[in-house]
Amino acid sequence: MNHNPSSVPTPEHNGAPLRGHVVVGVDGSALADLAVEQAADEAAFRGVPLEVLHVVDRAPDREEDQQVAALREEAESLVRTTAERARLRHPDLAIVTTVTVARIVPTLEQATDRAALVVLGGRGLGGFAGLLLGSVSLSVAAAARCPILVVRAPHANAPLDAPGTVVVGVSGLDCAPAVEAAFAAAQARGVALRAVHAWAPPVSPAAPYAPSLWVGDDGRKNAEATLATALEPFVNRYRQVPLTEQIVCDIPTHALLAAGDEAELVVLAAHRRHGRFGPNLGRVTHTLLHHSKAPVLLVPIA
Repeated sequence: MNHNPSSVPTPEHNGAPLRGHVVVGVDGSALADLAVEQAADEAAFRGVPLEVLHVVDRAPDREEDQQVAALREEAESLVRTTAERARLRHPDLAIVTTVTVARIVPTLEQATDRAALVVLGGRGLGGFAGLLLGSVSLSVAAAARCPILVVRAPHANAPLDAPGTVVVGVSGLDCAPAVEAAFAAAQARGVALRAVHAWAPPVSPAAPYAPSLWVGDDGRKNAEATLATALEPFVNRYRQVPLTEQIVCDIPTHALLAAGDEAELVVLAAHRRHGRFGPNLGRVTHTLLHHSKAPVLLVPIA
């Protein structure tokens, strides 16, 4: 075991560095347990190993003291127990465990360089719906180099055992990676895909879009063409996936939250901005992460 606190170990499987797998961050919370279940399912869907990762959150600039050593020992027990639960869920799944002493957010960001998917629990404050997403999940999602699945606690009014769907938000052709990920997710789950494109007519003459493109039949035709063009490259490849195309005259956040109410997964293209304090997520993505009842899969757009 590597005890150098300044190094973040690269896990191995069958003697080779592990890449293209699913990583799940765990901390012993009930929400992290839900994230592990989702991560194990995703790894099984994809036929790749699962890495169970715990970060002992300490500055990696000094040797370990007794306190950190004790925390590491607790963490080793946690990841072993977590891996055992995941293995009970998927007995044939290859699982590795990693414990490292480092800062949480940079470590999880590094994991996105080698993983095909990172799964995190989105933590709220207390038992009320729609409260703040955890700062760790939000920070990692804003800087991730691979898709991020953010798992939320089940909503109290969620239907039990209802047939699920995958919902994908489509704003234009640049959403192609998210559209493809949504088709693949629906196929793996054996469920239907609903592709949602939202548009809203301008509310004032100062709106940035020409009214002729948005109002009435012209606006709807333009929206239908945008959605059809974005879906076209993937329809034949995933012809076995039942597909519903939905045009909604509303702002995207409202449309996607409504569509996701009974979905088992919402997929979004992660449009990110580079601000004064580093990368940050766009308004639609930020809102969905905070308020979606379903897990949200963020697919980074180059």
